[in-house]
Amino acid sequence: MQQQGFSQDGAGNVPMGGGTRFRKLNEADAAAKQKPVKKPVRRVLTSLTLQILIFFSIWWNCFYYVLNILVFVYKGLVLPYPQQNFDMEFSFAWLYIILEIPRLFLVTKGNKAEQVIPIIFSLVLALPLLAMYAYFIDFQTYVLKVDLILNGIALGFIGLQVLLSIFAAYRFATATRFI
Repeated sequence: MQQQGFSQDGAGNVPMGGGTRFRKLNEADAAAKQKPVKKPVRRVLTSLTLQILIFFSIWWNCFYYVLNILVFVYKGLVLPYPQQNFDMEFSFAWLYIILEIPRLFLVTKGNKAEQVIPIIFSLVLALPLLAMYAYFIDFQTYVLKVDLILNGIALGFIGLQVLLSIFAAYRFATATRFI
């Protein structure tokens, strides 16, 4: 059975280029057609260490915030706290949670998406948090031992996150994406 403009003889010859040249379809041609095209392999640049630290930091922040509020309630009830100092320091505790949630979201998004800009914004949000931890360690009206322990651990978490975030942002910005 022949179709118009197409002819094939019994040997597997197919007309090419107007029917003047014939080419033999053999096993090599068939194998070449089925050979997969090698795609470039994409390197994964996200920092697993940073992501694990963020995961545990989220749990620590929940624990820290509840204990910090309980310590402030204790200080307000038991210690002779000046009212304006108590109000300011208690508002710092609320400011902490307002800044920490977006910071953790941005650093997680930047790490998972391998983007530098969210990590830079999270580093900017980390600066007032570092200042708050330093204030809670040294400069609040009454510094209890539990304050030193809680804020020291929190300062360690955020310090490690800042260092790993800087490393990850540098890696994302300078890495070649394909092997």
